[in-house]
Amino acid sequence: MKSRAACALLAGTVAALVATAAAAETKKITLTVAAGQATRAMKPLAMVGESFIPDVNRRVKEAGLPIEIEWKEAYAGSLLQPMQMLDGVKDGIADIGFTPTIFYPDKLPLENITFVVPFATTDVRLVSKAINRLHETMPEYTKQYDKFNQIRLGGDSYDSYELVTNFPVHKVEDMKGRKIGTAGAALAWLRGTGATPVQGNMMEYYNSIKTGVYEGCIIFASSFPGMKYPEVAPYTIKVGFGAQYAAALLMNKDSYNKMPPALQKILREAGQAWGAAADQAMVDAGQKGLSTVAGFKGEVIDFPREEQVKWAKMMPNIAKEWAAKLDKEGLPGTKALAAYMDELRKNGVKPARDWDKE
Repeated sequence: MKSRAACALLAGTVAALVATAAAAETKKITLTVAAGQATRAMKPLAMVGESFIPDVNRRVKEAGLPIEIEWKEAYAGSLLQPMQMLDGVKDGIADIGFTPTIFYPDKLPLENITFVVPFATTDVRLVSKAINRLHETMPEYTKQYDKFNQIRLGGDSYDSYELVTNFPVHKVEDMKGRKIGTAGAALAWLRGTGATPVQGNMMEYYNSIKTGVYEGCIIFASSFPGMKYPEVAPYTIKVGFGAQYAAALLMNKDSYNKMPPALQKILREAGQAWGAAADQAMVDAGQKGLSTVAGFKGEVIDFPREEQVKWAKMMPNIAKEWAAKLDKEGLPGTKALAAYMDELRKNGVKPARDWDKE
């Protein structure tokens, strides 16, 4: 009996020592993830916590890495405001940031290529595929993040931008004299149409249309359930400005370099997986958004292909303008434009205008 008790005691002691040793060998890492927006406002952002973080944890466990990650999530501007994301991650205030690249046309000009080629494709996944290809084949795409001390783990695109108005639009001429709210590079999409672009943002569109500041806006349909634009602008015209690359999951390079190579690989793989999942979520959200228009007593108008082509060709070649500007700055604007358009055409896209060739 004593012998059995002694063996049991010895076995328990050994097990405790093994557990203590294993715990001592486990490396604990703290990573802070931040975003300027609230998760409820943007599905790809919500998926950072719902998809990316659990995926990293799962991959670490499956790889048998002696690593335990403590995640600290700081969203809705609690750590960094939207326009602070790029510099905040650069300075190490956050290790990983959900950064809307559309906010930085001057700092990240190559990332904004999709906004200068409207009427190209409404395929969200294809847009991201083409952007990922540019990152893989053009070193300048990676280098643009070097000066901000960051690496790109993944990126995602948004469903097609469309026209939402309080008047019906069946042809380009219907836009003449109309005031339309939009933001950033999308302001250029109204050039040549006779419409007046008015700088605005998602939070202003509803009230500005309601009060007559303008008569419509350019926005993606996935925003309809939350923002309720069709209540004040009952006509959703599927003009097909196209899906747009809009955000990236970026990591501070110093934090990344401190990680063991196996964890670096996991972070990159999980980042790419997050991007693909976010793209699919935006496809689904876009379709859902369009389906809600009837519930707002609104109407979806399919814009004729010939009118789309007419609209595109009425515009100045904003893509060539963008490319020439970047070329002068020492960036491969013309090369990137041709590569992006070729990637789309290679995948069966027939853009309303060959921006790189005209």
